[in-house]
Amino acid sequence: MSSENPEPLLNNKPFGTTGFHLRVGEPRRTPNNSYGFPTPGPQSPTAATATAKHYFVEESTWQDILDHGEYDDVVVGSGFCALAYVDEALKRDPYRKILVLERGEFWLPDHFQYMHGSCPFFGGRSTFWSAWCPRAIYQKWNMMRNFPKTLVDLAKKEEFWTRAEELLHVTPADKLSTPIFGNLQDQIDERLVDGVGRIKGCDFAQSAPLAVGRKTSLSTLAFEKFSTPGPLLTIHGRQLDLAKKQAGSPLAIVTNTVVERFELDTDGDGPNHKAVVLHTSRGTLCFPSGKTNIILAAGTVPNTTLLMNSTGDSLKGRAGTRLSGHFLSHIVARFPLNVSALGDHLEIAASYVAGRDKSNDHQYHIQVTAIHSPHPETDAEDAGRLCPDYAAAATKEQLTVCASLGELSETNPHSWVRHNPHHPDATTNVKLQIDVSAADENLWKIMDEATYDAIAVMAGDKASHLEYWHQEPNATTGSWSGNKAPVNQLHIPGVVHETSTLYMSNNVMDPRSTASVGPDYRPKGCENVYVTGGALFPSAGSWNSTLTMCGFAQDLADKLVPDTRS
Repeated sequence: MSSENPEPLLNNKPFGTTGFHLRVGEPRRTPNNSYGFPTPGPQSPTAATATAKHYFVEESTWQDILDHGEYDDVVVGSGFCALAYVDEALKRDPYRKILVLERGEFWLPDHFQYMHGSCPFFGGRSTFWSAWCPRAIYQKWNMMRNFPKTLVDLAKKEEFWTRAEELLHVTPADKLSTPIFGNLQDQIDERLVDGVGRIKGCDFAQSAPLAVGRKTSLSTLAFEKFSTPGPLLTIHGRQLDLAKKQAGSPLAIVTNTVVERFELDTDGDGPNHKAVVLHTSRGTLCFPSGKTNIILAAGTVPNTTLLMNSTGDSLKGRAGTRLSGHFLSHIVARFPLNVSALGDHLEIAASYVAGRDKSNDHQYHIQVTAIHSPHPETDAEDAGRLCPDYAAAATKEQLTVCASLGELSETNPHSWVRHNPHHPDATTNVKLQIDVSAADENLWKIMDEATYDAIAVMAGDKASHLEYWHQEPNATTGSWSGNKAPVNQLHIPGVVHETSTLYMSNNVMDPRSTASVGPDYRPKGCENVYVTGGALFPSAGSWNSTLTMCGFAQDLADKLVPDTRS
């Protein structure tokens, strides 16, 4: 498309180039820069100021964008779906002009599990997650219950999964070539696969598919959880190099910019209208040509809130009328293990067990993390970094952490997101309610029983020596006991992996439907706005949604971006 992209973007240099520090033999550019070190004086650097000029759009460039910048795509958010769309779009057409808007700053935190569900910083929730990446269709099991046929048919193609797995570097835990995932992994996998029939409602067990953050040219892989900041900044550097060679367009990433709402041009005929104005906390972007796509990649509830603030009555009675997600149990157990086959070092196993309530096909799964820690005092930090799920101090005995997730019923009328236009903050002007139905309670009971069954299967002939971790919700410590912990200690408050608020249907134009998005990823009534993420899912399933929603974001890029590769 014919558009103007401000030239200052070409001056944004990544770390490691001459824009960051001087190479040996290069003259100093100013007296205040002595080989990368400023002269003494008052200094108060932040993550934003230290990185902005190298990776992110600076204020002067942002003003140019507000004045006369028009893009092919404006991507709202910087998490998994943003990465999946941007990566695939620029592979198909490196000249495509893309602007990424992130509400938060840049940071690089260490991973830890079970942080709050919202992470308003560059990278979004990808900086806090457990890295589990199961397929929603695995072997003979189709776990995409009530999804439209178009999505199911897409997900039945092997290349749908392999492409998303390549993006996230998904690797089965038994293929991680590291001593930490070794003999213990093989033992736990074997016991669970052989014991499927002894686990209530269980369909299958497998070695955990995990998103690996570090990828090298070597065949060995050290497990480090995947997050999006590194890959996004790598794409930024690649596009910058291409732009210098006039072989592509730079990727513009803007932080500290809250997207509040967009405006539709409702003067035209027809049911769909183009978004021509995008309001942000730092000014208004205008798209007079109407050719700029707005890609919503900010998460389930933020995407829903943005649409509620922007579309008027078009999605009234649709957006937010359905809300699902996953409830969670946490069961920690330990049992003696024959350690002769294990090393005198930390070993971890990660396995995935999937099942369902056979009466209604509502799903659960168990994320098993087993730990052999002969040196718990020194192993604790490594375990916290390397375990997909970690929730108790390891001892010399075998420790097993089971995070079990079940799906909330998507047909519960008492679970919803509703617009609250009187709230002054446009990014949070919604009300949200989650209700646990009788069907959910029954599934939760089945899931907990299945988790105890799985622990007994792993313990084998040591099951009589099982001990369980007891800790009251507000207590600072706990203790081991031969008795199972009470339910109030197992059930985790809140919901994870929320879904379904803008669910997709092939019949979105049917006035009787409460669906919000059609099979082309467009919300009803919108011409150039597209939705990604779990909000599209008609039901939550129990599987971690990351891999599947990345695959759909890549499919959106296929639909919007002509492939210019020869």
